[in-house]
Amino acid sequence: MNKRRFAPQGEFIEDVLCHWYGEYELLEKHHSYIQWLFPLREQGRNEHAKPLTISEIEIMKNTAEIQHRLRRAYKLMLNFFSVKLVGEEEIEVIRDSNFSTRFSNLNTNTHNNLRITRIVKSMGELGAAQYQAPLVKFFLKEILVEDQLQNMKGSALKYFLPAVKNDHERDALSEYVLKHRISKNTKRLLPVVTSLLPTPITHWTPAYSEKEKKWLSEEPGEYREDGWYQLENERIVLPATLAPEIVQALHSRTHGGKTAMEQQLEPYFYVPGVTAICKAIAHQYVTCATNNPRQGIVRPPGILSVGLSPMSSLQIDFTVLPPCKGYKYLLVLACTLTGWVEAYPTRTEKTAEVVRCLMREIIPRYGLP
Repeated sequence: MNKRRFAPQGEFIEDVLCHWYGEYELLEKHHSYIQWLFPLREQGRNEHAKPLTISEIEIMKNTAEIQHRLRRAYKLMLNFFSVKLVGEEEIEVIRDSNFSTRFSNLNTNTHNNLRITRIVKSMGELGAAQYQAPLVKFFLKEILVEDQLQNMKGSALKYFLPAVKNDHERDALSEYVLKHRISKNTKRLLPVVTSLLPTPITHWTPAYSEKEKKWLSEEPGEYREDGWYQLENERIVLPATLAPEIVQALHSRTHGGKTAMEQQLEPYFYVPGVTAICKAIAHQYVTCATNNPRQGIVRPPGILSVGLSPMSSLQIDFTVLPPCKGYKYLLVLACTLTGWVEAYPTRTEKTAEVVRCLMREIIPRYGLP
Protein backbone atom coordinates (compact mmCIF):
# COMPACT_ATOMS: atom_id res chain seq x y z
CA MET A 1 0.00 0.00 0.00
CA ASN A 2 1.33 3.39 -1.08
CA LYS A 3 4.42 1.64 -2.47
CA ARG A 4 3.88 2.58 -6.10
CA ARG A 5 3.45 5.88 -7.89
CA PHE A 6 0.33 6.15 -9.99
CA ALA A 7 0.94 6.30 -13.72
CA PRO A 8 1.53 8.10 -15.96
CA GLN A 9 3.53 10.99 -14.46
CA GLY A 10 2.33 10.17 -11.00
CA GLU A 11 3.01 10.57 -7.32
CA PHE A 12 2.41 8.35 -4.34
CA ILE A 13 -1.24 8.49 -3.29
CA GLU A 14 -0.24 9.63 0.19
CA ASP A 15 1.65 12.59 -1.31
CA VAL A 16 -1.43 13.58 -3.30
CA LEU A 17 -3.63 13.43 -0.22
CA CYS A 18 -1.15 15.47 1.82
CA HIS A 19 -0.01 18.10 -0.67
CA TRP A 20 -2.66 18.51 -3.38
CA TYR A 21 -5.49 19.71 -1.14
CA GLY A 22 -6.64 23.10 -2.45
CA GLU A 23 -4.33 22.93 -5.47
CA TYR A 24 -7.19 23.48 -7.88
CA GLU A 25 -5.19 24.08 -11.04
CA LEU A 26 -3.12 20.94 -10.49
CA LEU A 27 -6.20 18.84 -9.76
CA GLU A 28 -7.92 20.24 -12.84
CA LYS A 29 -5.13 19.72 -15.34
CA HIS A 30 -3.72 16.41 -14.10
CA HIS A 31 -5.77 13.54 -15.51
CA SER A 32 -4.06 10.43 -14.12
CA TYR A 33 -4.74 10.52 -10.40
CA ILE A 34 -8.52 10.07 -10.29
CA GLN A 35 -8.42 6.44 -11.48
CA TRP A 36 -5.99 5.58 -8.69
CA LEU A 37 -7.78 7.44 -5.93
CA PHE A 38 -11.14 5.92 -6.93
CA PRO A 39 -10.56 2.56 -8.63
CA LEU A 40 -13.34 0.54 -10.28
CA ARG A 41 -13.95 -2.89 -11.71
CA GLU A 42 -14.25 -1.34 -15.17
CA GLN A 43 -11.44 -0.06 -17.37
CA GLY A 44 -11.23 3.72 -17.48
CA ARG A 45 -9.45 6.04 -19.87
CA ASN A 46 -6.13 5.58 -18.08
CA GLU A 47 -4.75 2.30 -19.38
CA HIS A 48 -2.20 2.21 -16.55
CA ALA A 49 -4.97 1.96 -13.94
CA LYS A 50 -6.14 -1.63 -14.17
CA PRO A 51 -9.68 -2.69 -13.23
CA LEU A 52 -10.16 -4.08 -9.75
CA THR A 53 -10.90 -7.73 -9.14
CA ILE A 54 -13.51 -9.01 -6.70
CA SER A 55 -10.81 -10.23 -4.33
CA GLU A 56 -9.05 -6.85 -4.42
CA ILE A 57 -12.31 -5.09 -3.61
CA GLU A 58 -12.88 -7.32 -0.59
CA ILE A 59 -9.37 -6.59 0.67
CA MET A 60 -9.86 -2.85 0.23
CA LYS A 61 -13.23 -2.91 1.97
CA ASN A 62 -11.72 -4.66 4.98
CA THR A 63 -8.47 -2.72 5.30
CA ALA A 64 -8.77 0.24 7.67
CA GLU A 65 -5.85 2.14 6.16
CA ILE A 66 -7.33 1.97 2.67
CA GLN A 67 -10.76 3.00 3.92
CA HIS A 68 -9.19 5.98 5.68
CA ARG A 69 -7.39 7.01 2.49
CA LEU A 70 -10.61 6.62 0.50
CA ARG A 71 -12.38 9.12 2.75
CA ARG A 72 -9.44 11.51 2.60
CA ALA A 73 -9.53 11.29 -1.20
CA TYR A 74 -13.27 11.97 -1.10
CA LYS A 75 -12.73 15.11 0.99
CA LEU A 76 -9.96 16.21 -1.37
CA MET A 77 -12.28 16.07 -4.37
CA LEU A 78 -15.22 17.60 -2.52
CA ASN A 79 -13.03 20.59 -1.73
CA PHE A 80 -12.11 20.78 -5.41
CA PHE A 81 -15.83 20.90 -6.26
CA SER A 82 -16.50 23.42 -3.42
CA VAL A 83 -18.54 20.95 -1.40
CA LYS A 84 -18.03 20.12 2.26
CA LEU A 85 -19.17 17.39 4.60
CA VAL A 86 -21.42 18.32 7.53
CA GLY A 87 -23.12 16.59 10.43
CA GLU A 88 -21.82 14.36 13.18
CA GLU A 89 -21.17 11.47 10.81
CA GLU A 90 -19.90 13.77 8.03
CA ILE A 91 -22.03 12.18 5.33
CA GLU A 92 -24.35 15.01 4.27
CA VAL A 93 -22.87 17.70 2.04
CA ILE A 94 -23.45 21.42 1.46
CA ARG A 95 -21.88 24.20 -0.59
CA ASP A 96 -18.54 25.55 0.50
CA SER A 97 -17.86 29.29 0.69
CA ASN A 98 -16.09 29.55 -2.68
CA PHE A 99 -18.79 27.72 -4.63
CA SER A 100 -19.27 30.48 -7.21
CA THR A 101 -15.83 30.17 -8.81
CA ARG A 102 -15.65 26.41 -8.41
CA PHE A 103 -19.12 25.86 -9.90
CA SER A 104 -18.07 28.02 -12.83
CA ASN A 105 -15.12 25.69 -13.32
CA LEU A 106 -17.40 22.64 -13.23
CA ASN A 107 -19.69 24.17 -15.83
CA THR A 108 -16.74 24.98 -18.08
CA ASN A 109 -14.69 21.80 -17.67
CA THR A 110 -17.31 19.11 -18.14
CA HIS A 111 -14.77 16.28 -17.94
CA ASN A 112 -15.30 16.65 -14.19
CA ASN A 113 -18.67 14.98 -14.74
CA LEU A 114 -16.73 11.80 -15.54
CA ARG A 115 -14.75 12.23 -12.33
CA ILE A 116 -17.91 12.58 -10.26
CA THR A 117 -19.41 9.50 -11.89
CA ARG A 118 -16.28 7.54 -11.02
CA ILE A 119 -16.29 8.82 -7.44
CA VAL A 120 -19.94 7.84 -6.90
CA LYS A 121 -19.37 4.39 -8.39
CA SER A 122 -16.14 3.77 -6.50
CA MET A 123 -17.60 4.76 -3.13
CA GLY A 124 -20.32 2.19 -3.72
CA GLU A 125 -17.89 -0.52 -4.78
CA LEU A 126 -15.44 -0.02 -1.92
CA GLY A 127 -17.81 -0.09 1.02
CA ALA A 128 -18.66 3.60 1.35
CA ALA A 129 -22.09 3.56 -0.30
CA GLN A 130 -23.52 5.79 2.44
CA TYR A 131 -21.83 8.75 0.74
CA GLN A 132 -23.43 8.18 -2.65
CA ALA A 133 -27.01 9.44 -2.26
CA PRO A 134 -26.15 12.65 -0.32
CA LEU A 135 -23.64 13.69 -2.97
CA VAL A 136 -25.96 12.91 -5.88
CA LYS A 137 -28.86 14.72 -4.20
CA PHE A 138 -26.63 17.73 -3.63
CA PHE A 139 -25.87 18.02 -7.33
CA LEU A 140 -29.51 17.37 -8.29
CA LYS A 141 -30.61 20.16 -5.97
CA GLU A 142 -28.07 22.57 -7.44
CA ILE A 143 -29.28 21.70 -10.95
CA LEU A 144 -33.05 21.46 -10.48
CA VAL A 145 -33.70 23.87 -7.60
CA GLU A 146 -30.84 26.37 -7.54
CA ASP A 147 -30.50 26.47 -11.34
CA GLN A 148 -26.73 25.96 -11.11
CA LEU A 149 -24.43 23.50 -12.92
CA GLN A 150 -26.67 23.19 -15.97
CA ASN A 151 -23.87 21.59 -17.99
CA MET A 152 -23.90 18.76 -15.46
CA LYS A 153 -27.60 17.99 -15.80
CA GLY A 154 -27.35 15.22 -18.37
CA SER A 155 -24.60 13.39 -16.51
CA ALA A 156 -26.37 13.73 -13.17
CA LEU A 157 -29.55 12.13 -14.49
CA LYS A 158 -27.95 9.54 -16.74
CA TYR A 159 -24.91 8.50 -14.72
CA PHE A 160 -24.75 9.87 -11.15
CA LEU A 161 -28.25 8.79 -10.12
CA PRO A 162 -28.22 5.24 -11.56
CA ALA A 163 -24.86 4.61 -9.85
CA VAL A 164 -26.43 4.79 -6.37
CA LYS A 165 -26.46 1.19 -5.13
CA ASN A 166 -29.22 1.33 -2.53
CA ASP A 167 -32.58 0.73 -4.26
CA HIS A 168 -34.56 2.78 -1.75
CA GLU A 169 -32.21 5.76 -1.97
CA ARG A 170 -32.12 5.57 -5.77
CA ASP A 171 -35.93 5.50 -5.96
CA ALA A 172 -36.13 8.45 -3.57
CA LEU A 173 -33.74 10.42 -5.79
CA SER A 174 -35.83 9.58 -8.86
CA GLU A 175 -38.93 10.88 -7.08
CA TYR A 176 -37.00 14.02 -6.11
CA VAL A 177 -36.14 14.61 -9.76
CA LEU A 178 -39.73 14.07 -10.85
CA LYS A 179 -41.13 16.36 -8.16
CA HIS A 180 -38.85 19.27 -8.94
CA ARG A 181 -39.19 18.95 -12.70
CA ILE A 182 -42.97 19.19 -12.37
CA SER A 183 -42.67 22.04 -9.86
CA LYS A 184 -40.31 23.97 -12.13
CA ASN A 185 -42.60 23.57 -15.13
CA THR A 186 -45.59 24.74 -13.08
CA LYS A 187 -43.78 27.88 -11.94
CA ARG A 188 -42.78 28.70 -15.48
CA LEU A 189 -46.23 28.22 -17.03
CA LEU A 190 -48.52 29.69 -14.35
CA PRO A 191 -48.38 33.28 -15.71
CA VAL A 192 -49.62 32.00 -19.09
CA VAL A 193 -52.96 30.92 -17.65
CA THR A 194 -53.39 33.80 -15.22
CA SER A 195 -52.83 36.23 -18.07
CA LEU A 196 -55.86 34.75 -19.81
CA LEU A 197 -58.07 35.98 -16.99
CA PRO A 198 -59.51 39.48 -17.59
CA THR A 199 -57.94 40.67 -14.33
CA PRO A 200 -55.23 39.17 -12.12
CA ILE A 201 -56.42 36.49 -9.73
CA THR A 202 -55.71 38.95 -6.92
CA HIS A 203 -58.77 40.83 -8.21
CA TRP A 204 -60.85 38.31 -6.28
CA THR A 205 -60.78 37.97 -2.52
CA PRO A 206 -60.74 34.33 -1.46
CA ALA A 207 -63.43 33.35 1.03
CA TYR A 208 -63.13 29.73 2.08
CA SER A 209 -66.04 28.13 3.91
CA GLU A 210 -65.56 26.48 7.30
CA LYS A 211 -65.79 23.09 5.63
CA GLU A 212 -63.12 24.09 3.12
CA LYS A 213 -60.87 25.47 5.87
CA LYS A 214 -61.13 22.21 7.76
CA TRP A 215 -60.20 20.28 4.63
CA LEU A 216 -57.30 22.62 3.85
CA SER A 217 -55.93 22.22 7.37
CA GLU A 218 -55.36 18.56 6.57
CA GLU A 219 -53.75 19.18 3.18
CA PRO A 220 -50.03 19.93 2.68
CA GLY A 221 -49.72 23.58 1.73
CA GLU A 222 -50.00 27.09 3.13
CA TYR A 223 -51.90 30.34 2.88
CA ARG A 224 -50.25 32.96 0.70
CA GLU A 225 -49.96 36.57 1.78
CA ASP A 226 -52.90 37.48 -0.47
CA GLY A 227 -55.15 34.93 1.26
CA TRP A 228 -55.17 32.17 -1.36
CA TYR A 229 -54.33 28.64 -0.22
CA GLN A 230 -51.53 27.05 -2.23
CA LEU A 231 -51.08 23.29 -2.13
CA GLU A 232 -47.68 21.62 -1.88
CA ASN A 233 -47.73 21.02 -5.65
CA GLU A 234 -48.22 24.81 -6.05
CA ARG A 235 -51.80 24.62 -7.32
CA ILE A 236 -54.06 27.35 -5.91
CA VAL A 237 -57.32 26.19 -4.33
CA LEU A 238 -60.34 28.13 -5.59
CA PRO A 239 -63.22 28.47 -3.11
CA ALA A 240 -66.42 26.81 -4.29
CA THR A 241 -68.24 30.15 -4.17
CA LEU A 242 -65.72 31.83 -6.49
CA ALA A 243 -64.85 28.95 -8.80
CA PRO A 244 -67.75 29.47 -11.29
CA GLU A 245 -67.01 33.19 -11.59
CA ILE A 246 -63.29 32.63 -12.21
CA VAL A 247 -63.92 29.83 -14.72
CA GLN A 248 -66.44 32.08 -16.47
CA ALA A 249 -63.78 34.79 -16.70
CA LEU A 250 -61.38 32.31 -18.27
CA HIS A 251 -63.99 31.24 -20.82
CA SER A 252 -64.67 34.85 -21.77
CA ARG A 253 -61.08 35.09 -22.97
CA THR A 254 -60.48 31.66 -24.48
CA HIS A 255 -63.98 30.53 -25.54
CA GLY A 256 -62.81 26.97 -24.99
CA GLY A 257 -65.01 23.97 -24.50
CA LYS A 258 -65.35 21.87 -21.35
CA THR A 259 -62.25 19.77 -21.94
CA ALA A 260 -60.10 22.70 -23.03
CA MET A 261 -60.96 24.70 -19.91
CA GLU A 262 -60.27 21.73 -17.66
CA GLN A 263 -56.87 21.25 -19.26
CA GLN A 264 -56.06 24.94 -18.86
CA LEU A 265 -57.02 25.01 -15.20
CA GLU A 266 -55.82 21.64 -13.93
CA PRO A 267 -52.04 22.27 -13.72
CA TYR A 268 -52.42 25.53 -11.81
CA PHE A 269 -55.66 25.49 -9.82
CA TYR A 270 -57.62 23.04 -7.72
CA VAL A 271 -61.26 23.73 -8.60
CA PRO A 272 -63.99 21.90 -6.65
CA GLY A 273 -66.37 20.27 -9.13
CA VAL A 274 -64.33 21.53 -12.08
CA THR A 275 -65.91 19.16 -14.61
CA ALA A 276 -69.47 20.16 -13.76
CA ILE A 277 -68.61 23.87 -13.73
CA CYS A 278 -66.81 23.77 -17.08
CA LYS A 279 -69.60 21.71 -18.63
CA ALA A 280 -72.30 24.10 -17.40
CA ILE A 281 -70.45 27.19 -18.63
CA ALA A 282 -69.63 25.63 -22.00
CA HIS A 283 -73.31 24.73 -22.52
CA GLN A 284 -74.37 28.32 -21.84
CA TYR A 285 -72.56 29.51 -24.95
CA VAL A 286 -74.21 27.83 -27.92
CA THR A 287 -72.05 29.65 -30.48
CA CYS A 288 -68.82 28.42 -28.87
CA ALA A 289 -70.11 24.87 -28.55
CA THR A 290 -71.20 24.86 -32.19
CA ASN A 291 -68.05 26.33 -33.68
CA ASN A 292 -65.27 24.97 -31.47
CA PRO A 293 -63.32 22.37 -33.45
CA ARG A 294 -62.76 18.91 -32.05
CA GLN A 295 -59.56 18.70 -30.05
CA GLY A 296 -56.68 16.97 -31.80
CA ILE A 297 -56.53 14.93 -34.96
CA VAL A 298 -58.94 12.06 -35.35
CA ARG A 299 -56.90 9.14 -36.63
CA PRO A 300 -58.40 6.06 -38.22
CA PRO A 301 -57.84 2.82 -36.28
CA GLY A 302 -54.45 1.25 -36.84
CA ILE A 303 -52.52 4.48 -37.47
CA LEU A 304 -49.80 5.18 -34.90
CA SER A 305 -49.71 8.54 -33.15
CA VAL A 306 -46.13 9.84 -33.28
CA GLY A 307 -44.55 11.89 -30.48
CA LEU A 308 -43.33 15.43 -31.08
CA SER A 309 -39.92 14.83 -29.49
CA PRO A 310 -37.71 11.83 -28.67
CA MET A 311 -39.11 9.63 -25.87
CA SER A 312 -42.15 11.89 -25.39
CA SER A 313 -44.47 9.16 -26.66
CA LEU A 314 -43.80 5.50 -25.95
CA GLN A 315 -45.25 2.17 -26.94
CA ILE A 316 -44.93 -0.26 -24.04
CA ASP A 317 -45.52 -3.99 -23.98
CA PHE A 318 -44.30 -7.23 -22.43
CA THR A 319 -42.99 -10.24 -24.26
CA VAL A 320 -42.20 -13.69 -22.87
CA LEU A 321 -38.62 -14.81 -22.30
CA PRO A 322 -37.18 -18.24 -21.58
CA PRO A 323 -37.00 -18.28 -17.74
CA CYS A 324 -33.58 -17.28 -16.43
CA LYS A 325 -32.71 -16.54 -12.80
CA GLY A 326 -36.32 -15.71 -12.01
CA TYR A 327 -36.85 -13.41 -14.99
CA LYS A 328 -39.68 -14.52 -17.27
CA TYR A 329 -40.63 -11.40 -19.23
CA LEU A 330 -39.07 -8.60 -21.23
CA LEU A 331 -40.53 -5.10 -20.85
CA VAL A 332 -40.07 -3.30 -24.18
CA LEU A 333 -40.40 0.48 -24.58
CA ALA A 334 -40.23 2.00 -28.06
CA CYS A 335 -40.09 5.69 -28.96
CA THR A 336 -42.78 6.39 -31.56
CA LEU A 337 -40.76 9.21 -33.13
CA THR A 338 -37.24 7.79 -33.43
CA GLY A 339 -37.86 4.06 -33.13
CA TRP A 340 -35.37 3.84 -30.25
CA VAL A 341 -36.02 0.71 -28.20
CA GLU A 342 -35.15 -0.02 -24.60
CA ALA A 343 -35.82 -3.41 -23.01
CA TYR A 344 -35.63 -4.61 -19.41
CA PRO A 345 -36.06 -8.15 -18.02
CA THR A 346 -38.78 -8.47 -15.36
CA ARG A 347 -40.10 -11.17 -13.08
CA THR A 348 -43.77 -10.32 -13.68
CA GLU A 349 -45.85 -8.49 -16.26
CA LYS A 350 -47.63 -6.27 -13.76
CA THR A 351 -48.14 -2.52 -13.79
CA ALA A 352 -45.67 -2.16 -10.92
CA GLU A 353 -42.88 -3.35 -13.21
CA VAL A 354 -43.71 -0.62 -15.74
CA VAL A 355 -43.85 2.06 -13.04
CA ARG A 356 -40.54 0.92 -11.57
CA CYS A 357 -38.88 0.99 -14.99
CA LEU A 358 -40.23 4.45 -15.79
CA MET A 359 -39.14 5.84 -12.41
CA ARG A 360 -35.67 4.29 -12.41
CA GLU A 361 -34.66 4.22 -16.05
CA ILE A 362 -36.75 6.44 -18.31
CA ILE A 363 -37.81 9.57 -16.40
CA PRO A 364 -34.37 10.31 -14.84
CA ARG A 365 -32.78 10.26 -18.30
CA TYR A 366 -35.46 11.52 -20.68
CA GLY A 367 -38.03 13.32 -18.55
CA LEU A 368 -41.76 12.63 -18.43
CA PRO A 369 -43.03 10.83 -21.55
